[in-house]
Amino acid sequence: MKISVFETKEAASKYASDIFYEQIKKQPNSVLGLATGGTMSTFYEKLSGSINENPIDVKKLNTFNLDEYYEITSENPQSYHAYMKTLFFDKVGIDSAQTHFPYQKEHQEDPSLYDQQIDALGGIDIQLLGIGRNGHIGFNEPNTPFNSITRVVDLSETTIQDNARFFEDINEVPKQAVSMGISTIMKAKRIILLAFGEAKKDIIIELSKMTTPDENIPASILLTHPNVEIIVDKTIGEYLN
Repeated sequence: MKISVFETKEAASKYASDIFYEQIKKQPNSVLGLATGGTMSTFYEKLSGSINENPIDVKKLNTFNLDEYYEITSENPQSYHAYMKTLFFDKVGIDSAQTHFPYQKEHQEDPSLYDQQIDALGGIDIQLLGIGRNGHIGFNEPNTPFNSITRVVDLSETTIQDNARFFEDINEVPKQAVSMGISTIMKAKRIILLAFGEAKKDIIIELSKMTTPDENIPASILLTHPNVEIIVDKTIGEYLN
C-alpha cells in the first residue's frame, strides 16, 4: 500500500486528478468509481479544469458512485446526484446516461443489481475513495463484513455528526444510505484514497501501522489490494514514518 504525501490539499488533489485524467485519456471508455464529500471538492475542481483546458473524450465513460443517501430524491441539493452534477458532470459534459448511482428514490431497484451493472461493463478501472474518522469507506461502517455487496446500510452516529455540516440541522441528515459493499470496492483494478487535514490524521496513522485487515476498521481491507495509493497532505504526512 503506497502512501504519497503532498505539501497541501490542493497539490495532493491535483496529483490525484492527474491520475484520473491520464486514465481517461489512455482509455476513453473507462469505468470510473467516484466518491463525494468535502474531501473530494478540490479533486473535481482540478479534474474538470484539466479536461476543459486540455480536452479529452468523456462521452464513452461510465461512472459508478460509491453511495447515495436513502429516501432522498436526486433533486435534493444534499443528494450525491446533485453534488456530482454540480461539481463534475455538468462541468465536463458527462451525460446522465453515463452515470450510475446505487440508489435513486424515483427509480428504486434491488441495490445488489448495482454490482451486476459494474461487472457487465468489465469492472471498475479506477476507484476514488475517501475515509471516515472511524475507518469507513463508502458507507461501510465498522464491523461491516468484508464480503459485503451493495446494500442499504445504517449510518453510525459518528458519520451522521460528520455529515451534519452539509445540512441545516443534524436531524435532517438521513439515517440510512445505499453503499457499494466492501467486496464491490475491492474488485476495482486500482484504488486511490484521499485523506486531508487534522480530522483524518488519527485514522490514517492507525491504518499505516496495521499489517492485517480488521473488520472493525473497514479501510484496512485495502492492505490486501494489489494496487492502492493513499494520498495525504502534510498535516497527516508529517506523522507518518
